[in-house]
Amino acid sequence: MVGYGKPLYKFTKRHTESLLVYDTGPDARYSKSDHMKLLLTASLVNGFAEGVSHSLCGIPTGETLLSYIKSQKRKNVQSAFDAMTERNIQQLKRKRRLCRAVPIAIDWHDNMYYGDPKTPMIIGTQPKKGSHYAYEYLTASVLVDGERLVIAVMPIRRRYDVSILTMRMLERIDTMGIKVKYVTLDGGFFDIDVIRYLEHMEINYILPMQNTSRIKRMKLRKGRRFKYTTNHHCRGINQQASFDVVVAYSENKKYRYLFATNMSYSDDALLHLFGKRWGIETSY
Repeated sequence: MVGYGKPLYKFTKRHTESLLVYDTGPDARYSKSDHMKLLLTASLVNGFAEGVSHSLCGIPTGETLLSYIKSQKRKNVQSAFDAMTERNIQQLKRKRRLCRAVPIAIDWHDNMYYGDPKTPMIIGTQPKKGSHYAYEYLTASVLVDGERLVIAVMPIRRRYDVSILTMRMLERIDTMGIKVKYVTLDGGFFDIDVIRYLEHMEINYILPMQNTSRIKRMKLRKGRRFKYTTNHHCRGINQQASFDVVVAYSENKKYRYLFATNMSYSDDALLHLFGKRWGIETSY
């Protein structure tokens, strides 16, 4: 094979082939297996399908593969992904890897888009890499024996849906029978409804927050913990969120974190646990 071993290729093919939810037809020049060969080879060598197709024999062109991929319906792909994820989770349960509560990392991601902005599932975002539009989606990952496994994916249609989708994702994790040790989220998830949900469900969480005008007046020395209650002007007293804020400082990044949390850990412990989530940030 090109740049990788046959065992890795066979393993990847076995676990991803079901994600191509189209049929090539009896009269097609290339089989679905040929399509997988092109797709996986390009993925494993981090190359472009068109270039890889020129270097291998007996496989379709990149344009042919793309046309078949575009023919797939989103709901079918989502169903195939959910089924594959469920198989992975059941396999972990059989190996007794999910007997105990596990850390969960939730994040949202964007793949920049350069076509027609009216395309379904495309939303406006911060300008990056020459575009103002992107596919955006939430992911949840578990950390098991030092390895990360994606257990849920949800597309984002509107940015103000993120808090609702986050709660739905946690509900889905619960229905999977996965016990949550704690949840880490980045600052983009700081939302009163999300915090109220986590507190109500008694789910341990670590969530960075920005300095507010009230917090800036406090002495934010390393290790300090204090109670904080939001005061959003559009909400009544009973609709606000109350939580602990812990001040932590990263020597490596020379950065001060303010963690909203309901965990009693020290600032250094919270910073260590939060640091484990960075694998999900770079895995897409």
